[in-house]
Amino acid sequence: MASQALLLPRSKPHNMQPIGANFCAYSRYIIETGLLMNAADNTPILVGVSQRTYRDTGNPNRTPTDALHDALELALQNSGRGEALRGAIDTLCTEPSLLEVSAELGALISRFPGPELVKRLGLKDARCLKAPDGGNGPQMLINHFAKELNQGQRRAVAICGGELTASFKSLLGGGGDISHWPNDVKGDTQQPWAERSGTHSEELRHNLWLPTHMYALFENALRHRYGHSLSEHQEHMGKIMQGLSDTAAANPDAWSYQRPRSAKQLVSFEERSPCLALPYNKYLCAQMNIDMAAAVIMTTVATARELGINEDQWIYLNGCADVNEVWYVAERADLSRSGAVALAGETALARAGCHIDDIALMDIYSCFPSAVEMACDALNIDPFGQRPLSITGGLPYFGGPGHGYSLHAVVTLVEQLRERPNDKGLITANGWYMTKESIGIYSAKPSEMHWQRGDDAALQAQIDAQPHHHIDGAPSGHGHVDSFTVVCDNNGPQQGIIIGSLDSGARFVAHTEQDDALFAQLMSEDVIGQRGVVSSGEQHNLFRFK
Repeated sequence: MASQALLLPRSKPHNMQPIGANFCAYSRYIIETGLLMNAADNTPILVGVSQRTYRDTGNPNRTPTDALHDALELALQNSGRGEALRGAIDTLCTEPSLLEVSAELGALISRFPGPELVKRLGLKDARCLKAPDGGNGPQMLINHFAKELNQGQRRAVAICGGELTASFKSLLGGGGDISHWPNDVKGDTQQPWAERSGTHSEELRHNLWLPTHMYALFENALRHRYGHSLSEHQEHMGKIMQGLSDTAAANPDAWSYQRPRSAKQLVSFEERSPCLALPYNKYLCAQMNIDMAAAVIMTTVATARELGINEDQWIYLNGCADVNEVWYVAERADLSRSGAVALAGETALARAGCHIDDIALMDIYSCFPSAVEMACDALNIDPFGQRPLSITGGLPYFGGPGHGYSLHAVVTLVEQLRERPNDKGLITANGWYMTKESIGIYSAKPSEMHWQRGDDAALQAQIDAQPHHHIDGAPSGHGHVDSFTVVCDNNGPQQGIIIGSLDSGARFVAHTEQDDALFAQLMSEDVIGQRGVVSSGEQHNLFRFK
């Protein structure tokens, strides 16, 4: 029967444990004994993908909505049955633009491009949705819509995202006209996902809302846990990130195509790459100044067959999970680890019936080196192993188109899995500050077991039940440093930022004293664990080392 995922054996070997006790082993047994059958009719699949990288920065005739339209049309064509698929799409979901970070910038673009895209594409009565902020968005949406497709709530779904930030900067800086960019007709666009700020008020008032600053805190916590000196850790980061840079240099879709950089170039503080927040320079940060767009189209096995989409185009989401970390960074017990990535990864792999060693292709979210290192630690991946950590080149070198980067990673994975049908692939997607984690396991073959989305509520309950710190908004007394960074500009160090713990156990966020000798020490030494006294202030808290 087409609705059956597999034919169970009449008996199993005596050494096999029940499915619940050893899901992955049983799944392998099914494959080895040839018991795998066709996927159920309601199994969700990806059937059309596309991505565009525009090299003509500053083109006055292209709007962000035009870029999304291009990507969607190409994704339809990519399915091989574009017109038939067009008629089946009943849902269009767009990623928010990074320019919406402020009301002033958001007013210069179309914040709700869905209705215009539906009109251009001829999608008739398709519902328009808009995703929430966060780099986890693309994978989260795929996980979400996979469940709704599986349950018969939708017939076919298109997801798109893109940014023209390079052109935005070029046109505004050169006196260009972008008055035709906004077309903000919200229509009936729905926003079913609640938004929540990623920063605590104490983090916000101490200038930790900038990702460069927050991820630098993670990096120094990692450096401390690894036992590295600054130079040793720079070498460590450089080796990891050079692998991504090399991948991007060979990827025609990458913003840094044919521009490889050595490990030393990537981590050194030079005139063209000064320190931004210790230990990061610009080459270690997501590259947001790009012009890119991507789209994926999902449906079910039954609908794909009905529409005549060739099975060679189908890519299955074998397993997935969404888990949020303890929400505010300063509340987390260990600033160098991600329990959310570990739990989401373990669960997604189990639902797909495989192990991390079965993954041949992967894209680890890479906004900063610490995101890569924390994910590798959580998933038990050797960052210096034979498997590249990114199939695109990562956000610093492929390009980081706002909240939509992982859509490009998914597109690239789909393209590669079609060429490598016996392999499995993994996508990790991260929102805010290692806060929102979404993971997907993909293959050109259906899952060994009947597809089920799974319930992530129990996973989230595990994270929420973990001990975490209370953040003291008016700290006073003795404490120690849990992590730190030094914010720099072209004139050198300007501000030291501390996350620490009071002797009472409460967490605090503070600035250091404005002292050149202290800055020199912070720029060269690991001060995690050092003690001092913190006092509260109206503008910011102050930490003084003993």
